[in-house]
Amino acid sequence: MNSIVKKVIDKWDPINLLHMCPDDEYHPEIEAISKELADNTSYEELAKHIENTFVFYFSRDIFKKSYEDCYLIAKEILDSCKDIYPSN
Repeated sequence: MNSIVKKVIDKWDPINLLHMCPDDEYHPEIEAISKELADNTSYEELAKHIENTFVFYFSRDIFKKSYEDCYLIAKEILDSCKDIYPSN
């Protein structure tokens, strides 16, 4: 699941850093978001976790994305995980 989270977060590039930073720039954030997935979280819970994670690492002054933006990313992550790891 970590690779799914990395793919989605890197594509989103919420701080617009990847054009000038190493490709592991969001590693701590990706790790924190991936850990949340282990709890079978909802879109809403994951969206709030994504928002809180980026605010923690970058501050609200730098992380300007809305909860709604985070919700769309949470949905993309969870839907991608379900496509790869469908429940039985």
